[in-house]
Amino acid sequence: MSAQILRHRSLSHRLPEGRLYAIFIAILAGVVLLLALALGEVYRQAERRAEVDASNLTAIIAEHLSGTLSRVHAGLEHLASTLPPEAFVAGNDERLRSTVERQLVLQAAHFPEILGYRAIDALGQVRYYSERGRPWFQVGDRDYFLALRDDPSLPLYIGQAVVGRSNGQLVLTVAVPVRDAKGDFRGIVTAPLNLDRLQAMFAVARLGEDGVLALWRTDTDHLVLRQPPLSREFKLSPSDGSVRRRPVLQRIQAGEQSGYFSDRSPFDGIERRYAFRRLDDYPFYIVAGIAAEDYLANWRMLVAAVGLFVLLLALALLRLLRLEREEVTAKTRLTESEARYRLLTDNSHDVIWTLDIASRRLTYVSPSVSALRGYTPEEALAQTLEQWLTAASASHLNGMIERHLKRIAAGDNTARVVTCELEQLCRDGSAVPTEVVVSNLFDAEGVPRQMLGISRDIRERKEAEQALQERNRQLQWRLDEITRLQAALREQAVRDSLTGLYNRRYLDGILEREVSRARREGSPLSLVMLDIDHFKPVNDTYGHPAGDEVLRLLAATLQADIRTEDTACRYGGEEFLILLPNMPLAAAVERAEGWRRAVAALTVDYGGLAIHFTISLGVAAYPEHGQTPGDLIRCADQALYRAKAAGRNRTLVYAAD
Repeated sequence: MSAQILRHRSLSHRLPEGRLYAIFIAILAGVVLLLALALGEVYRQAERRAEVDASNLTAIIAEHLSGTLSRVHAGLEHLASTLPPEAFVAGNDERLRSTVERQLVLQAAHFPEILGYRAIDALGQVRYYSERGRPWFQVGDRDYFLALRDDPSLPLYIGQAVVGRSNGQLVLTVAVPVRDAKGDFRGIVTAPLNLDRLQAMFAVARLGEDGVLALWRTDTDHLVLRQPPLSREFKLSPSDGSVRRRPVLQRIQAGEQSGYFSDRSPFDGIERRYAFRRLDDYPFYIVAGIAAEDYLANWRMLVAAVGLFVLLLALALLRLLRLEREEVTAKTRLTESEARYRLLTDNSHDVIWTLDIASRRLTYVSPSVSALRGYTPEEALAQTLEQWLTAASASHLNGMIERHLKRIAAGDNTARVVTCELEQLCRDGSAVPTEVVVSNLFDAEGVPRQMLGISRDIRERKEAEQALQERNRQLQWRLDEITRLQAALREQAVRDSLTGLYNRRYLDGILEREVSRARREGSPLSLVMLDIDHFKPVNDTYGHPAGDEVLRLLAATLQADIRTEDTACRYGGEEFLILLPNMPLAAAVERAEGWRRAVAALTVDYGGLAIHFTISLGVAAYPEHGQTPGDLIRCADQALYRAKAAGRNRTLVYAAD
């Protein structure tokens, strides 16, 4: 290559130093702007994620609390309408106590969230309990009693959170009035809601190290519960109304059911992003907050990293400016002496070469080719294109040359320089990947005659890329496995581990929804409760593993003969419940009889022993026997009890006494 050509190229590509500074400053400013935009988006995403997490938690707790209050409310209304009016008249206590308290106990058995049911006369005297051994006491001064006594239009009242007089626990009393046919006040029926259970649910919520979860009233805006509990200097008594959340309450009173806001807590001074959600039918709203320190922790680390990156980039650009100045100086000197050019190429780690376009033969190769390919420069110059490159790379280079010659002929100056990857053959038969920067060299007429190439070994980079791809693949596999495990855990939470049927927890939710749907659509709904006859002797005679096998076989028999919309649950021990939506009573009885006959024909082969067993079944239907989930379960249970008392291995329909 002539020194005149190199001198011409060096001078033609040199820019004034002022323009170089302007270009580098523009690049730095552009990078800073892009990073600022990216950080802003990351900040918004972190805030949105905090909103979603807090909103999801408020939705779960609101649904749980609303469902609990709804079921307790329905139970209270049922008691208020079914308890005998004379039970609230002084002097009838002892005569009616057994009947009334039995009804209270049966109703309370379905609601572990409450401490029990209580019937209170018109003077505020507690006369009947579902709990045993409770002393009588007066509640005539409680807010819920006064409100229902003085306001005939109130169908329900939920009192303030107070410490119960009979148990010393923090309770929230739900009460409905009892009135006679003329509308005169006879007393109230109450159910103290145990706030310790709700506090325990709050305690397991995950909202970060400084997250907060609170229950407020919408009618008085009193704080009912808070997790974490307030410190001693902020400890509120149940009647303390000094702490207000007026902005949130104003939004709720304006009709908002849920939303978000940011605020600094008056209790601990921590800035949080909050989500709130109002209960549809009851005077409460849930507030969940995630501290900015928690949801912005990763963002702040990213800001620090970006700041360091910008600093390093600025230093790198300054370094590049100095290198550019040094390179220009070096090029100027190289154009003055072919020998000095040779000295530079001969000592370069990258391989510098020139190629004659017409013959596709190398005309110069720097000595560093020995370290790259194992050939001397003389041996490399004697090789053809096919001996120098792999077949795929040789074909790629030929095609690239033809395409770029056509673009140059068409006046496309961007085709003068190109970067590509080529695999070069080594003496030991292996192939080394290289990154090649190729520039076209033109003669005096402006026709490209030669190509100047610089080849760089990129084996380490390729290995790093492959290692990164493998790590990404393994990470994706782990993420997929975590997703699968999460789905399995959600399924296990509502499944009985022994039989694979749904558990009682799942039944409570689905029964509530199906009763509501039957009431709304006017469709039938049946419930079958069954129990294995003489199950204890099976365990005592053959052992608990045999009993488990009996339970599994019974569950499999039921599961094989139910519709898609039916729900089979293990209610507890050897008791099972089957919920039959859109099925009238007669069809449910026929279905129950089919299960009874199928089970009677079963044989459990356990350890060479043939075990036979039977079942007894009780059937109840909506709306004939009950209009609430608790009533349906109670009626089915009573029918089952009568089937067992009548000799077992039979199906009976609930019949009122």
